[in-house]
Amino acid sequence: MRPVVSGSFAEYLAGLDETRLARLLRLRPDVRIEPVPRGFGQLAERLGGAESLAFALRQLTRDGVRTGQAVAALGGEATVRKVARLLGAPEPVVADLVTDLCERGLAWLDGETVRLPDRLAAHWSAEVGDGRPVADVARSVRVEDLRVAAAALGAEAEGLRKPELIARLADALADTPAVARVVAGLPRPARDCLDVLSHGSPGAFWSLPAPRPAGPQRLLAAAGLALNVNGRWEVPREVAVAAWLAEFEPPVLTGPLDLPSAAMSPAEMLATAQAAAQDVLRAVTSVLDTARSKPLAALKKGGVGARERTRLAARLALPAETVLLAIDVAHAAGLLGHTDAGYAPTEAFSRWREEEPSRQWAELATAWFGMEHAPTSREQDDGKEVPPPLPLASGAGMIRRALVRAAAGGRSFDAAGRQLDWFCPLHGYEPDEVGQKVEAVVREGHLLGVLAGDVVTDCGERLAAVADESADDPVAELADRVASLLPEAPCTVVLQSDLTAVVSGQLTVRASRLLGAAAVCETRGTASIWRFTPETVRHALDTGWNAESLRQELAVLSDRPLPQPLDYLIADVSRRHGQVRVRGLRSCVLADEATVTEILHTRRLGKLHLARLAPTVLSSPYELDNVLAALRAAGFAPVAEDAEGAVIIEENAEHEAAASRRAGPGATRDRVSATNLAARLLADPEGETVSDGGPGETFEQLAELNPRLSAAELALLADALDQERDVAIVYRDKNGTRTRRAIQPRVLFGRWLESWCYLRNGDRDFTVANIESVAPA
Repeated sequence: MRPVVSGSFAEYLAGLDETRLARLLRLRPDVRIEPVPRGFGQLAERLGGAESLAFALRQLTRDGVRTGQAVAALGGEATVRKVARLLGAPEPVVADLVTDLCERGLAWLDGETVRLPDRLAAHWSAEVGDGRPVADVARSVRVEDLRVAAAALGAEAEGLRKPELIARLADALADTPAVARVVAGLPRPARDCLDVLSHGSPGAFWSLPAPRPAGPQRLLAAAGLALNVNGRWEVPREVAVAAWLAEFEPPVLTGPLDLPSAAMSPAEMLATAQAAAQDVLRAVTSVLDTARSKPLAALKKGGVGARERTRLAARLALPAETVLLAIDVAHAAGLLGHTDAGYAPTEAFSRWREEEPSRQWAELATAWFGMEHAPTSREQDDGKEVPPPLPLASGAGMIRRALVRAAAGGRSFDAAGRQLDWFCPLHGYEPDEVGQKVEAVVREGHLLGVLAGDVVTDCGERLAAVADESADDPVAELADRVASLLPEAPCTVVLQSDLTAVVSGQLTVRASRLLGAAAVCETRGTASIWRFTPETVRHALDTGWNAESLRQELAVLSDRPLPQPLDYLIADVSRRHGQVRVRGLRSCVLADEATVTEILHTRRLGKLHLARLAPTVLSSPYELDNVLAALRAAGFAPVAEDAEGAVIIEENAEHEAAASRRAGPGATRDRVSATNLAARLLADPEGETVSDGGPGETFEQLAELNPRLSAAELALLADALDQERDVAIVYRDKNGTRTRRAIQPRVLFGRWLESWCYLRNGDRDFTVANIESVAPA
């Protein structure tokens, strides 16, 4: 194991007490996924990984990001006092922000110096400007140019030698706020040029163009902000930091924004949330019940296309956006999976179907809150729709979580949305795109009961609280907290004399199967309306019910006798049902002589090429199913028989998505609790006591093929390969193109890793040496 170095990030982590370490691990749940870090060296590597840092940065406010950038700008000289001076902010405010960075594992204190993980320091330094200090740059600059630069910045330069000029220039540039004011006064072309020069890589200079009296480079040189180094321009790091500071309107740190309160009575808010929760549970149940009978058609490249969604919305009388949300959230919750026939419920759906409403809602809400995209505002790929439930890269998830947290406590959600750039500064969207994502949060929040009007509901606040606490079982914890808010609504079925059934409450499995077989849903809402027709009753009889069992089940379901019209409908359909029988001899139609004559002379049945074999027997060259369908379309009510004359009961097939390496996620990874992992690390800081025998053969092979990966990354990749788990990698192909992919490694052969790639929805080979980083998927 890598030893803990004095002053390093690992040493800082090892010095935390159990309470502070457990808090950090709760805020960074990705590092608690098995295989967990062994020792503080691996923990520092996991916390400093690109994916882990990206997750943590999404939780920061604008003040937190600017404080971290200021630390990176000051480099090895960053202290709370110097950061406060650079930002023009009170020291206590900066101290609190630095403490927050430390608690999230994004910084640590080495004495009084604030330090950042290497990857994060490099990232923020590049954003601020990563040039050389002026003391290094000035050594290669002519004395006269140094004299001009120093004088432009107000320093006494006459008669000084080069070392003295360099010292004077360094002193002048050390006053960052003053230099920032000089930058702010530049014309826009000069500021744009300064931005370009500031963000070159260290030591990279820019060619000096043909002299122009008012060229932007000349303006920068005249202001003392750019130096001519052997015929090329270079901007000192101190100037780049000042240019970064000049981009902000004072004050640079604004502090938490004071959002107005949203007015809504608790009773009204609760009633709205309960109604929305009941509606979304009914919608998801209806979609999955339908997919169980007939899987949702999948496109060739995966996903449920717009045509299939439109058909489903019309059949279930649901809005299109509700169908989108239901498909995406059900898939994210593990209730909907892919099969060869399309998308169908998984085994988990049967369990979910029997749960209390609070548990059902908790599973859906937790899945929605953790999604990285917005189901009702999905990004496009090259102008084409990425259909649900295919995964896609998006910043909508961080916007959703930031706004729900910001508006908690009765504050205005609309006001939080207008201040999104403070609560979620790294969203990366253009203004018009931001509006679309915020609208999607509002739309989906109302559908799920997380929002009511302009306020976050009690259900929404408890959802955010459980997510922030990183509970070991967030779904169970959330279900417990909302149980009193989402009581079970008993299923009530009222059969009416107009051949409809009015259903309120959540449909039970028994009621869903009976009504799904014998009726069709016309409207959905707080109460749904189902209609009985000759076709729907005949469908129930075709799938194995008989008239008596249908009457009994409907009477039990409604707890009262059947209305006379419904009783007559069942009797009439039952009387005609089976009068015509189709025997599977490819095929024979058997009926009384009058009916056979009628069938034989029905013009629309001419395509069956029927022939009379006997007064009561017709034959057809078509298969049994084709003859049955044609007779039913012509108004007859046939039943099927086998070769021996026994009635064939048509199964109401229920499809269930089978676990498949190609169709869905690999083996799930266990997540260790924060307190458990903290205790384990403190008991074995170096990771020397390993119960499973330490790194195995796969680890060693991968380490030989890619020595640039850290021990923590190699452990994740080896575990994914050995245990058939998913993993996220950043991969650079032979053309130098870098992509982020979720893969399921299968076989290591030679220097290649054969894997299932979710991005390409197919098998791909990856050169192990070209994998740049590894993180849990």
